[in-house]
Amino acid sequence: MAGIPGEEEGDIEGTIAMLETVKKAASGLKITFGCSTFVPKSHTPFQWFGVNEQSKKNLKFLEKQLGKKGINFRPESYNWSVIQALISRGDRRLTKLLELTRNYGDSLGSYKRAFKELKGQLPPLDFYVHQDWNTDQILPWQHLEGPLPQETLIKHLEEAMNYS
Repeated sequence: MAGIPGEEEGDIEGTIAMLETVKKAASGLKITFGCSTFVPKSHTPFQWFGVNEQSKKNLKFLEKQLGKKGINFRPESYNWSVIQALISRGDRRLTKLLELTRNYGDSLGSYKRAFKELKGQLPPLDFYVHQDWNTDQILPWQHLEGPLPQETLIKHLEEAMNYS
């Protein structure tokens, strides 16, 4: 996964090195590496993080470096990850956007067309997708009871961020 909170440049290099080691150890096998972009999900310790915009560059870097080493790379579409984050972190203010998108055909282009049509009527895409939120922010799904209480999610978040 690219762009997970806490990821550093060395982590991407480490992934490349690990795959190169696997390729050498399993010579003759075709290696294919699939990679997605981190997308925040509700009721998880990382729900407060947005999609890291650096992920798009990291995916391209992985593709270039792995291609040089003869490793097939199959990234998930960064743009679709942005849409997933929008849906995952969205609230009722996105209702009209989702309706328009549905009417336009549910494609990436449909989202772009709907955003263009609703320009100035929606919070910026950056708010839903890329911004990190404070743990005291009221979340769109906070009225729903999840499997873990908010305090436990925050505790797990702090543990994960302090893990090294």
